[in-house]
Amino acid sequence: MTSPFQGEVVSVTANSVSVKGVVKGQSRLRTVNFTIPTDVKIVRNGQPCAMKDIQKGDSVSVSFVCKPGSSLRRVSEIEVGKSGSQ
Repeated sequence: MTSPFQGEVVSVTANSVSVKGVVKGQSRLRTVNFTIPTDVKIVRNGQPCAMKDIQKGDSVSVSFVCKPGSSLRRVSEIEVGKSGSQ
């Protein structure tokens, strides 16, 4: 899986977000769970926001890095777009 991962938020907690989207190079939808560190940069429409501001249905782009040989994803930024219900 490559960064960023883009899709729609299907669930969110205080320290995690599940995003449903298409993995680059594949054609089927996949839900990916991300654990969000407290120092992650979160932006909605160019303005800083917090995890509590992310809602189910929001369009997001999650930037992350993986260490070579590891499947653990270190999230560095979340860009939140408009909610699918708006």
